[in-house]
Amino acid sequence: MRRVIVAVVMGASVAAAPMAAQVRSALVEMLDTERAFAARAGVVGSKQAFLEYFADDAIDFDGDRVVAAKPEIAKQPDPPPGAALRWEPRLGAMSAAGDLGFLTGPVESINPARDNGRPRPALYASVWKRQADGQFRVVLDVGVPLQVPADFAPGFTDVGPVGRSTSQAGGPDAERSLRDADTTLTVEAHRGQAGAYAPWTGPATRLHRSGTPPPVGAAAIRAWLESQPPYSSGATRGAVVAQSGDLGYTYGTYAWEGSAPQHGFYARVWTRDTGGNWHLILDVLQPQL
Repeated sequence: MRRVIVAVVMGASVAAAPMAAQVRSALVEMLDTERAFAARAGVVGSKQAFLEYFADDAIDFDGDRVVAAKPEIAKQPDPPPGAALRWEPRLGAMSAAGDLGFLTGPVESINPARDNGRPRPALYASVWKRQADGQFRVVLDVGVPLQVPADFAPGFTDVGPVGRSTSQAGGPDAERSLRDADTTLTVEAHRGQAGAYAPWTGPATRLHRSGTPPPVGAAAIRAWLESQPPYSSGATRGAVVAQSGDLGYTYGTYAWEGSAPQHGFYARVWTRDTGGNWHLILDVLQPQL
């Protein structure tokens, strides 16, 4: 039996070589686009750069509504003189099809009229989708403020799916499967967040929450969530899967009661293994004021 397994793995490795090169190329392209986006913000300001690098169908959250992002960005005031938003991608993944990926990393927000010009740390997470013209553009962007800068491993870390398979595909069935996984997590969070997240998390899973260093890995996430209240409501609002069916993202609403009630939107990035099982790789809560 062990020899058969070894033979299958070796065969899969040979078949996967061209796909690995394709994924790497698309990942580098997305990274280069993100870095160009950040550099552009330093030249024309963050508002104009966001308008240039967001997709026309990018979404945002406003109260209890999912809205088009670019009109919301356009309504925002221009950054004050001397203000700057600096960020860099430090971790992410790309689908096997090279059409959908995500990036996250540290952010510095600088306003000369605030905090004596000292930078405020934050974390960003953005989902990128290849457009009809071949370019990558942001379709979802969520950030959380921090008290201290978040730690990342040196350089860039690829947390893409292990054991990719070209036999999987996106489309309605894959999106239905991802929506079901997302809904299960949200429904179970009514009983308690720690237990709800446990089946979906792994060594690379990250939680982004306002004001706190991101817990990373199943054990750290469970320990941190033990102190969090159960959901009082929540619902999946959308699920999108790459053409290769190995990476996708979801978004929806959440709320809890108690001494510090909170409600808002969540965004989650998922990867899928060759057995068709979804794994949570990133989870961000975006409280609504």
